[in-house]
Amino acid sequence: MKDIVIGVIKQFVLWMLAACFLLLIILIPRDYSLVADTTGQLEDAVYHYNFNDHITNVKDFFIALEENGGLGLYKTGDTIETHVMEMTLRSLKLIIPAILIGFFFGIIKGVFDFLVKGKRVGVGSGTTWMMLSIPDLFFMIFLQLLLMFLYQIGVFPHVDLYGHEKIDNQIVGIIFLAIYPLFFIANITYTSLVEEEKMDYINTARSKGVSYFKIVNLHMLKNALQKIVVNSNTLTLYVLSNLFIVEYLSNYRGAAFHFLRADINAKFGFVIMFTLIIFFANTFFKIIHSLISPKGTGTGI
Repeated sequence: MKDIVIGVIKQFVLWMLAACFLLLIILIPRDYSLVADTTGQLEDAVYHYNFNDHITNVKDFFIALEENGGLGLYKTGDTIETHVMEMTLRSLKLIIPAILIGFFFGIIKGVFDFLVKGKRVGVGSGTTWMMLSIPDLFFMIFLQLLLMFLYQIGVFPHVDLYGHEKIDNQIVGIIFLAIYPLFFIANITYTSLVEEEKMDYINTARSKGVSYFKIVNLHMLKNALQKIVVNSNTLTLYVLSNLFIVEYLSNYRGAAFHFLRADINAKFGFVIMFTLIIFFANTFFKIIHSLISPKGTGTGI
């Protein structure tokens, strides 16, 4: 338990450092000049970075933070903190299910790929590699067009693809967010099981008459889970990075959608929330890794 607490503290320190670093990026001076040719046509844009201006921006930000007692007011009259929290909670309705679906169903898909390895079933590891090779943007647009076409010819009920008010919007957004992480975890699971298959304990278990299905699910998968959980941080990053694309394409007005249109103060609020999501997700998976570690609960973090 002590080591788990230490690990959580380490994650918190990393979160603080990441938040400070991102704040410095947000407050980078945006001074530039436009260069035109003799006809007046735009030829180039030249960026001018000044360290002193950068420091001034940082000081001004914290001065305003103190004077306003927070990040200030949003255009609706609410505080920016209230607006950021509301939009983040809206996005969490997509993020949390997408992470859980990607993780657990990815493991199930990876185990299935391994069990049908070498068999021509048409839905094994080949489909996993195919889905990983397809750009997310292409899949999202294709699915939107497919659903509209199926509704138009009368073989599928109407699905509201744009907005955030209906349950349809959330389901479609979750599918968009979860699809790539699911196949990513499936691939990690499959390759981990392939590596475990070469271990000596597999032959020992077989010689004792243990069924292959039981060996895979009770022994190989337990050991493979350590490698799977290690890659779960990447899963979270995939979900958050795709969130911007999903909310933009589906007009789902959550944190990512508003972040793209926010001023500096609101951007900082959203950055804090995004990094907090990463912090909690990483901590959750680190604890799982610690608990399934063969050395006990003191080595996973």
